[in-house]
Amino acid sequence: MVERGIKEIENPEELLHLGLVSGIRSGKFENAIEFFERAILLQPSNCRAWFLLGLANDCQEKHDKGIDCYLRAIELNPDYAEALVNLGANYTKLGKYDIAVSCFNDALEIKPDYFEAMVNLGICFFERNEPERTIDACQRALLFSSEYPLTYITLGRTYLQLNEHEKALAFFQKAVDIDSSNHETFSFIGLVHIDQKNFKEALHNFLKSIKINPNYHEAYNNLGVTHAMMGDLKKAITYFEKAVEINSKYFEALHNLASAYEESGDFDKATEYEERAYELE
Repeated sequence: MVERGIKEIENPEELLHLGLVSGIRSGKFENAIEFFERAILLQPSNCRAWFLLGLANDCQEKHDKGIDCYLRAIELNPDYAEALVNLGANYTKLGKYDIAVSCFNDALEIKPDYFEAMVNLGICFFERNEPERTIDACQRALLFSSEYPLTYITLGRTYLQLNEHEKALAFFQKAVDIDSSNHETFSFIGLVHIDQKNFKEALHNFLKSIKINPNYHEAYNNLGVTHAMMGDLKKAITYFEKAVEINSKYFEALHNLASAYEESGDFDKATEYEERAYELE
């Protein structure tokens, strides 16, 4: 029915609107892709259609396809700062940090107050283990917006990396004050408490993270780590197994399972999970 309805629509802007409302905002990303591809078929030079098609592909973790769409949007409109930022974000996820940095800087040349570009630049620097540049980029972003949670999350992660736990907690708490629905923030808070050996607080925050997103495999792994540090291998194994159940290619949880089984004396299981972990390398 959706396909037949799409073919009856001849207005590209109506297709883009429907793709946003009935597709992306409703979580029906395949529908969104159909609407946006139909709009492009009718109007191949519509740079916004290419941008939205890239966004829909991003929502499905199809980053290579997203990159192709953003490049096309930028080819049609070289001053498309939003497309440059999304392009850079995809390159960041693929570990191509130098290209990503170039994208974000190009976006800032076009739009100097683009704080989201500054934060994404900071994330690149974080991934390249350049904490001073990360902090500088995020502090610049704060000059233009003090209500963007990702700025505080990135600063919190940086100070956690630097073992400055009180600063990290303060930034993560600021992010929670702005948006308490982000499961990753609570998991990061839990990591700070692990470092401080505040295991009860760590467990509390990892469980909060899972309550928001029951499929967040990293929080299950962190729960396992916390229980292992507390000496409860049985619970640790349960949480590591849950993490692997959600993401069968999660190296850290597979490796942690191998270590936990080895410590508990089940060497066959330990070997099984260690082999599964190193198959991923």
